[in-house]
Amino acid sequence: MEANITSYASAIYAHARRGDAASAEGWLKRMVAAGIDPDAATYNVLIFSHSAKGNAFGAEVWLAEMRSRGLEISVCTYTTVINVCAKSGDMSAAERWFQQMLEENVQPTVATFGAMMDTCAKAGDMVRAEQWHDRMIQHGIAPNAHTCGAMVNACAKARSPHSAEAAERWLDFSENAGVLNDVVVYSSVIDACAKAGDAERAMRIFRRMQAKGLKPHILAYTALARPFAYRGDWIKVESIAQEMIASGIERNEYFVYAQLVSYSASQPRQGHSAEQCFRSAIAEGIPVNDHIVSALARSVGRPRCAELMKELCGGREVPARPRPAQGRKLGGRA
Repeated sequence: MEANITSYASAIYAHARRGDAASAEGWLKRMVAAGIDPDAATYNVLIFSHSAKGNAFGAEVWLAEMRSRGLEISVCTYTTVINVCAKSGDMSAAERWFQQMLEENVQPTVATFGAMMDTCAKAGDMVRAEQWHDRMIQHGIAPNAHTCGAMVNACAKARSPHSAEAAERWLDFSENAGVLNDVVVYSSVIDACAKAGDAERAMRIFRRMQAKGLKPHILAYTALARPFAYRGDWIKVESIAQEMIASGIERNEYFVYAQLVSYSASQPRQGHSAEQCFRSAIAEGIPVNDHIVSALARSVGRPRCAELMKELCGGREVPARPRPAQGRKLGGRA
């Protein structure tokens, strides 16, 4: 069977989906060598192949070749390039391409603005993300689940004292705008609350999500447990674990770590509970990483932790204590 543009494009797309830009480009060279001229859609896929690693330079090279071949540079192409910039949080490159798009009288879509907000979120720039959201509204473009999710994500990554409040505000905005939010959006709000240490707000958003008929996944439960864990509220963390398991969701290494942190942060420390938690995690086949071992050591003490490593993990060493950061007072809890 003679190969045509569709068969080559399919091969390029298959590699692009895996983020294998080199193989995708190899298929393009074979396509050209066969005397088949790639179209704009093929180049868009090649540009997309660089998104996994945020390789804006590679994406720009293919956009330049599109231009040299006289192919149409559509809003889809520009949005794809901006999405590549979003992966690396390269705000200056994203804004440069957005401006060039306008100069060529190509009108942005909601996906284009969403990509700009994603770039801001990756950079942790909540204020700039809000500016792009306002600009989208000024263009007469209504928000959707993606743009609202990008705004919540920007709040979660901003690490501002007001990030939790801002994330909830954007959740309110999206619901009032009639946007159908999914578990990912609610989980991002919970994550913002967790990073701000706002356990009560996190729980409120979690219950709000459940009231919408959405089933939380392991990421949501873990984000919910974290702020309670860091304040040493192991009873609350255990109740979250029980609710999660009752809903049919198994623990993973991230949740186990949060559980162990809760035991180490409590007063007094809950060494016996930490050991039980660790033993059950081993029995469940949960991977034991250095974070888990370090949290266990803080809960039961390094000597007992070493004994457990010998008994359950083939004598694996307990990770060394991290050195205090310069200027940090000694004696603070890990």
